[in-house]
Amino acid sequence: MKKYIIIGIMAFIITMPIAGSSDIIPINDKKEISSMNFSTYNFSHTVIAEYVTTTDCPHCPTASNQLWSIYNSEDYDFYFVTLVGDKNLKNIKSRIIDLKVESVPDVYFDGRYIQKTGKQSNEQIYRNAIVQSGVRDVVDIDIDVTVTWEGNSKLTITINVQNNEEEEYAGHLRVYIVEPESRWKDANNNPYHFGVLAIPMDRSLAFSKGNARSLGYTYTFSKTWVGSRLGFGDITKDNIMVLAVVFDPDTDYAVQVAAAEPTTRTRNLFEYLLSRPISYLLKFFRELRIFPYLLQLI
Repeated sequence: MKKYIIIGIMAFIITMPIAGSSDIIPINDKKEISSMNFSTYNFSHTVIAEYVTTTDCPHCPTASNQLWSIYNSEDYDFYFVTLVGDKNLKNIKSRIIDLKVESVPDVYFDGRYIQKTGKQSNEQIYRNAIVQSGVRDVVDIDIDVTVTWEGNSKLTITINVQNNEEEEYAGHLRVYIVEPESRWKDANNNPYHFGVLAIPMDRSLAFSKGNARSLGYTYTFSKTWVGSRLGFGDITKDNIMVLAVVFDPDTDYAVQVAAAEPTTRTRNLFEYLLSRPISYLLKFFRELRIFPYLLQLI
C-alpha cells in the first residue's frame, strides 16, 4: 500500500499546476494590510514562511527573489524555508500533504494562516503577509535550538520548548534541516535558499491526561541526524542550519520559531583519540615513545 501512496504523491508533484500572476488564491478573508510604515509594529513572535516550488517552475524565480530580498533586508523577525517538491519529495511529502499544496509557487506564512499562491507583482504582498502574521496574538512559549556538528554529515540537535502559559500547551513541533544555499536551482539556474533536506522531528508536545506540565515547564527533545543516510553525505558545517517551529495543533498556525547554525563539539583527549584511525594512534604512541611503558604493564 505504501508503494502506491508514494507513486500517487509523485504523480501529484509532476502534474502540479504552475500558478501565474493571475492565479492568486486567497485562503481566508482577513483584511489585507496596505503599504505603511512596518517599523511601527511589534511582532508577537518570529514569522516563518514555507515556500513550495519545483526546479522547472517558470514563475518561481520571481517568488524566490522576493522572499530572499525581504529576508536580506532584515526588516522583520522572519525566516523562510524552501520545499523543492520535485527533488526531495520523499523527505518533505508529509508537509506538502499537510499544507494541501495544489500549485506552485505557493507560500504559506505561519503555517496555514496566510497563503499566497502564484507569481506576485511585487514583494509588498509578501511583506504585508509577514506583518499580518507577526502581529497576531499567540501563546507565550520560548524555543531554544542547539546544533552540534559531529563531522561526517552528522548533527546532534537539541530542542528546548518552554511553556510560559498557566496551563499545559499541546503544540506541535516540526524541525527543518536546511541548506542556506540550496543544492537545487530554480528555472533561471539560480540556487534556492534554505532548501529543506529533512524534517527529522514532527511530533506533538502533548502529554497524556494526568501528566499535565505546569507553568515554566520545558520540553526537551534530542535527535542525531546523519545526512549520508538520506543521500546528503556532502553537507558542510558552513552551509547547514536548523529551524524549530511550534504550530498550533488545531489550526496549524505557527506560534514560535527559532533557528541555529551548528557549532563544533569540543572533545577531550580520550574522545579525540578514539575518533582517529588505528594507524594514527600507533604513530601517536610511537612518537611519544610510549610502547616500552605499555610493554612493562603486560
